[in-house]
Amino acid sequence: MTDNIYGPCDEVLEIKGNDVILFEGASHIDIDIKDVDSSHVVYKVISAPICCYDQHSRARVGARFFNYEVNENPYYHMYTSVFKKLNDNEDLNYRVIDVLSRLENLRNKSSFKTEFNLMSRDCSYYVDQTYQSLKGQMARRLMFCEEEFVAGLHWHLRDVLINDYKVEVAKIWLPECDNKKKCVYAESDYLSNMFGCLFAPCGRWPAGTKYASFNTSCSDIKVIEDQMGIVIPRP
Repeated sequence: MTDNIYGPCDEVLEIKGNDVILFEGASHIDIDIKDVDSSHVVYKVISAPICCYDQHSRARVGARFFNYEVNENPYYHMYTSVFKKLNDNEDLNYRVIDVLSRLENLRNKSSFKTEFNLMSRDCSYYVDQTYQSLKGQMARRLMFCEEEFVAGLHWHLRDVLINDYKVEVAKIWLPECDNKKKCVYAESDYLSNMFGCLFAPCGRWPAGTKYASFNTSCSDIKVIEDQMGIVIPRP
């Protein structure tokens, strides 16, 4: 058993006010490796938003999620674009902190605190997962159509296993698009391709389509590299 905590970057990007702390993107997500061998890994995800846990833990064959805990401190993870708006707009920043402070007061008085847990609130949880399960999961979660918390977490986990634990099999864990050598946003959403069509291609591979409801993908490769303190391989 090991007890090593891997932080993504030396400086945590945050905004503070009235005891409320806002974190930028995936910059505060840490991984604590508990056990690792030739077939599986046990790790703790430290300081991630609740939405990351919800997305990460959906119907995972070969994975067990346990010891999920919501942070009692008023810590919140903001999407990078939202964080930058708050950082640049003092009035907006004040109003957001004020609303979150009011929410915190209500939460502290309530007997049902879960009703006041926003999806951006800080949490932690454990994962016991086989490498075969991780291979399939990485194919999807390393793509930049995934939200930055999920994409950042998985690129960070892959980096830790390769560089600190010499898990050679992790080197072949790549986005599905790398294996197909084309953008698969519009074809890899299982029951329908309509959801994938919402996202503009990230540019990693040619897409062959020009339609998208959003102007950008959910995540940006350079932003994730900077926030997680890693180098992401190009195709």
